[in-house]
Amino acid sequence: MGSDERIATDGFHTAERIAPRTWRIDECSMVNCYLLEGDDSALLVDAAVGVGDLQTFVATLTDRPVTLAVTHRHPDHMGAAWRYGSYFAGSPDIAPVYSLLCLPAFRRAMTRAAGLEASSVALAHRLTKVLPMEDGHTFQLGGRTVRAISVPGHTAGSMAFVDEDAGIVLTGDDVNPDLWMHLPGCTSLETWRAGADRILGLLRDGLTGWYGHGLGLQTLEQVEETRRLVDELIAKRASGEVGRGRGSYPSDDAGIVIRYR
Repeated sequence: MGSDERIATDGFHTAERIAPRTWRIDECSMVNCYLLEGDDSALLVDAAVGVGDLQTFVATLTDRPVTLAVTHRHPDHMGAAWRYGSYFAGSPDIAPVYSLLCLPAFRRAMTRAAGLEASSVALAHRLTKVLPMEDGHTFQLGGRTVRAISVPGHTAGSMAFVDEDAGIVLTGDDVNPDLWMHLPGCTSLETWRAGADRILGLLRDGLTGWYGHGLGLQTLEQVEETRRLVDELIAKRASGEVGRGRGSYPSDDAGIVIRYR
C-alpha cells in the first residue's frame, strides 16, 4: 500500500499508512487510533468511540495477534476495548472517575451527539479487564519496540507511545491544539507542563507527533504554542487577570485554545 493510499471498510473506518507497518485509523472523522505491527504481534493504541466494528477492520490490516493499549481512559478512546477482553492503561487512570466516564452510556451519548448511528456490534458490551501500565512500559512486537511514557494532564494517567526507530510519538489528547483541561479527572495546568515537556523534547529531537483527533499529524510549532499559552494562562491566573472558574484561553474560537477550570 502506498504512503498516501487509504483503505475504507464498513462505512465507519479509514486507514492511512503513516510509517512502515503503521496506520492511523480514523473512525467517522471523530477520533483516531493507531496500529503498529511487528514481526510477531501488533499494538493497537486507542480503540475509538466504538461506532463500528473496529476489531474486524484491524484484522484487514494485520494478521498478527493484537494487544490494545490506550492513551487515556475516556469514552472516545476505548469504546471498542471490550472486543479485546483486556487493555493496558496508565495506572492512575484506573481510578473510579475514569471508570465512570468510560461507561457505555457516555460513548453512546457521544455517538448520538455526533449524529452517528452505531452498528449492532458497537451496541453490544461486556466487562473488560484493565491492565495497569507504568512509565517506561515496553511492548515487544518482534523486531519492533514501543515505549509508553507518562504524560499526566488531560487525565492523571495519560500516556504517550514512542517508537524511536519509526520516528513517531503518539500523543493521545495531551497536547492537542484544542486542549481539554476542564473535565473531571484532568490535572492542574502546572502538572500538565511536565508531561508536555516530555513530548516537546521528543518532537525537538525530530520525532513526528500524531494525536487523537482531526487529521492526526501534530507539528512542533503547534505544541510549542500550546505550551506557551498554558504558561501565559498560569501567569495571568496568578496575577488575577484571569479568574479561577471555567473558561477558554485565549478564546473559544482561537486556532489553539486551552479549556480550563
